Amino acid sequence: MNKDQFMAQLHDHLSVLPPEERSELMEDYEAHFTFALQNGKTEEEIAHELGHPAELAKEAIDGRFIPKEPVYWFNPEIPDPGPVQAPVQQQSVRRRSGFTTTMVYIGLCFLNLILVPLLFSFWAVGISLVVSALAGIISPLGVALDYAFGHGFFAAKGYATVALVGVGILLAIASRYVLKALVRISVSYWGWNVRVAKGGTGHE
Repeated sequence: MNKDQFMAQLHDHLSVLPPEERSELMEDYEAHFTFALQNGKTEEEIAHELGHPAELAKEAIDGRFIPKEPVYWFNPEIPDPGPVQAPVQQQSVRRRSGFTTTMVYIGLCFLNLILVPLLFSFWAVGISLVVSALAGIISPLGVALDYAFGHGFFAAKGYATVALVGVGILLAIASRYVLKALVRISVSYWGWNVRVAKGGTGHE
């Protein structure tokens, strides 16, 4: 079997595949023939090494979805069904009575009287961490100013400054995570208040 016979049979056995996939496989075998011919092999030897086209096509098709009915890949007469629209789910809206709304607002008011000051205290801790970190990091500037005013420089001051800078860096790293957590908690708490006030307790 020469190259033309091999490729013709392979093309026929791959006819169940979409044209793009069939062309890609045919190009692979065409490249294999070209490479082998450049290395001194004959077309018959190459075809014998590859195997029967029917077996190769079966391996390529195996595991793929092959429609039972004939598929016309380029038939312009088949109408396009268009995009499929998902069914729209109607959400039921429940309205609260005036008494229930009033009680909800009163409950939120008392709850915020407890939680808002607590949240402010957490923010005060976070801001104090930032201030402490900044003070530690710029402590060498204070030592330099102290030296500039003629108070002298001692080794103890140098060691203390290095320690303060190290502590300041650690506090800066910690304050970053603390502030991110506080922002996330504050936004979530505010959103929960808004949802409860509007009449929902879950995600919209």
